[in-house]
Amino acid sequence: MKITYGWVNGVALVSLLLAAPAVQAQDKHIDVAVNQQGGVFKLEFLDSQCPDRPGQKGCIQADHGSSPNLSWELDANSAANWTFTRLQFSPDGVHWGDSAHPLSDCTMEDFSLTEPDRTSGSASSARVVADGKRLQVLDRNRNVCLTHYRIYAAPRSGGPEIDSDPVIDNRGGGRK
Repeated sequence: MKITYGWVNGVALVSLLLAAPAVQAQDKHIDVAVNQQGGVFKLEFLDSQCPDRPGQKGCIQADHGSSPNLSWELDANSAANWTFTRLQFSPDGVHWGDSAHPLSDCTMEDFSLTEPDRTSGSASSARVVADGKRLQVLDRNRNVCLTHYRIYAAPRSGGPEIDSDPVIDNRGGGRK
């Protein structure tokens, strides 16, 4: 049996990919449900992606050296009646789309935002996919940066948006 270099190189490449699960397991995912609280609908985060803050639902920590895809997904019951509409960032969790309080350079760079996003807080790089069931954005995580976020959903039958707003804790060192 003759072994070619192409076959050996292919086996080596596959071995390297299998030996690097940390690189493959960087993405961060949060499950979301819509619940009614006191007659008002609200988005509720079902888990945390912050290992040191498991009780802080919706928290996302991008580990040093990673560049994860961040995603949020509505549970089946919520997705039947609701759809994600958008993602918005804030520099401090208080000022949303306030030109007097623009997004920081680290948020702009880490999420590949456009200059108009700086004052609107819009996350133009985010995508609503899977018929509105999922929201996702790439976090390049180049900087140590704390970014507050708010996700929005609307009833499929029409009506006002609802929202919720936890935090993304970037530890920096992601790809350039």
